[in-house]
Amino acid sequence: MEIDNFSFEEWSDELSECIIENNTFCIAVFKTDGELLFANNAIRTLFGESIPKDSLLNPPFEKLININAINPLIYKGFITFGDYSSINNSISASVFYKNGKILISGGTDANQLIQNNSLMHELNREVNNLQRQLIKEKRNIEETLRQLSSVNKELKEANATKDKFFSIIAHDLKNPFIALIGFTDYLKENFKSIEPQEVEHMIELMNNSSRSTYSLLEDLLMWSRSQLGKISYHPEKISFKQLWKEIELLVINQARNKNIDIVIHDPMEVVLFCDPNMFKIILRNLVTNAIKFSYPGSSVTISVKPEKFNATISVTDKGVGIDPVRFENLWQIGAGSSTKGTNQESGTGLGLILCKEFVDTHGGEIWVESELNVGSSFKFTIPLFN
Repeated sequence: MEIDNFSFEEWSDELSECIIENNTFCIAVFKTDGELLFANNAIRTLFGESIPKDSLLNPPFEKLININAINPLIYKGFITFGDYSSINNSISASVFYKNGKILISGGTDANQLIQNNSLMHELNREVNNLQRQLIKEKRNIEETLRQLSSVNKELKEANATKDKFFSIIAHDLKNPFIALIGFTDYLKENFKSIEPQEVEHMIELMNNSSRSTYSLLEDLLMWSRSQLGKISYHPEKISFKQLWKEIELLVINQARNKNIDIVIHDPMEVVLFCDPNMFKIILRNLVTNAIKFSYPGSSVTISVKPEKFNATISVTDKGVGIDPVRFENLWQIGAGSSTKGTNQESGTGLGLILCKEFVDTHGGEIWVESELNVGSSFKFTIPLFN
C-alpha cells in the first residue's frame, strides 16, 4: 500500500516496532470469544492484572461484539479500562470488526490531556497553597504554645511570689497584735501600781502600733481590690493643694511623733488631671515612708514641678537612704525590700507597689534617687489639667 509515494510495506518492520513498543498509542486485537491475539505495551498497561477482555468497563467487551454495523468501524468514542475497586483510565478509541476479529486502537485525546493537565496544575497550586497555610498555622501554633508556656511560667512565678508575700504580710500583722496583747495584759495585771507617765507611754505605743496595723490592712485591702480589677479609674480636674489638705490629716500625727516638719513647695498652685483616690494613696504612702525613714527632728519636703503635660511630684527626706542595689526590688511584690524605720517601724513594701500600679494607671513614671545616710527622694509624674 502506498500513500503519496510512502510505502507501508517498506517501513513495516519499523512501524511494527513503534506500535508494539509505544506507551501512548494503544492497540489490541481480540477474537470475538475474547481471546487476545495481540496487544502493545500501552494497552497492556491499561489491562493491568485483569483478564484483558474483562478490563473493558465501558463499553464492555460483550457490548462491542454485539454491535451491528455495516462498516468495519463499529464504535468510536471513549473506552474505560479497569475494575470497580480501583482508579480507572479512559482513552479515545476506534473499534473495528473484520473477519471475526476486533481491533481496538486509540490513545489520549489532546483536549482531554490539556484539561487533565490544567486540572493537575490547579490541584498542585491548591496543594502548594494548603502547604503554605499549614506551615503558617504550624508557626502560629508553635508561637501560641511558646506564649502559653511563657505565661504559665510567669503565673507560677507570680503565685510563688504572692505566697511569699502573704507569708510576710501574716508575719507583719501578727507582730503588732502580739505587742498589743502584751501591752493590754500588762496594763490589766498592773494597772493600779503603774505610774501615770508609764501608762501614757504605753498608750502611745499601742496607738502607734494600731495605726501602723490599720495602715497595713488598708493597703492590703486596696491592693487586693486592684488585683481583682475592682478599682475604677476616674480622673478629674483637681488642685494639688486640695488633695494635700486631705492627705495631711492622715500623716500629721506620725510626723509630730517624730518631731518632723513637712515642707510643701507648690509655687504655681498646680492643677492636676488625676483620680483623686489613687493620687491620695500614692502621696500618702510616699510621705508615710519618708517620715518612717527620717531621723527625728529632720524634715520631709514635698515639691510640685509643672512641665509641658505632666507635673513631677517629689517627696524628699533626710533619712537613712537606700542602697542602689535595692532600687529594682522596691517595686516588686515579695522581693523583701522593706526595712525597719528609724524608730524600728515595720512595713512590707506593699505601699510602694500600690504607688507604682496607680502611677502606671495614670500613664506616669515613678523612680527613686537616694544616697545612704543622706536621704531619699521619691518622684513620680502625673498629668496636668491643660
